[in-house]
Amino acid sequence: MAKEMIHIQRLERRIRLVIAGWLLSVLVFVVCGWTFRQQQSDTLRVRQIVIVDDKGTERVWIGAPVPDPIIQGQRQKRQGPVSGIVLLDAKGNERGGYVTSDLSGEVFMSLDSEKGQETLFLANPGGGSHLSIFDGQGNLARIGVLGNKPTLLLRRAGNVIYEQPPAN
Repeated sequence: MAKEMIHIQRLERRIRLVIAGWLLSVLVFVVCGWTFRQQQSDTLRVRQIVIVDDKGTERVWIGAPVPDPIIQGQRQKRQGPVSGIVLLDAKGNERGGYVTSDLSGEVFMSLDSEKGQETLFLANPGGGSHLSIFDGQGNLARIGVLGNKPTLLLRRAGNVIYEQPPAN
């Protein structure tokens, strides 16, 4: 009988230790969860986000800076680093974007064909902007305001056919 009593006391002690350990574990999880919840933020801080389609092709870059462009399947050197949003087509070619120049501070939006840039809307950091529409054959139509002066430039095959005010 004494042995049974000692055995029961040991079992009771073990049960109390197991319950105490279980309660301590629950308490640790509750405290950790509360601390984690307090540390959550509505802000996600990353240098770059790449969005891919169902085939794994990169379709959108959001970055500071964004990668160099892919034109007709080939990585090309960008004129300078830019940060913002770049759109890519189903082939992975850069087709436009809304970015700021990390060097000059200009902000611009471009729309590109598969071969290159076709439309550029650019705003200078100190004021003034222009809209340029062009193709790969040297044709250009640009309207803008620079230095508090409206400007208009038309080129056909690289030759100026109209410019106001005239270049000096």
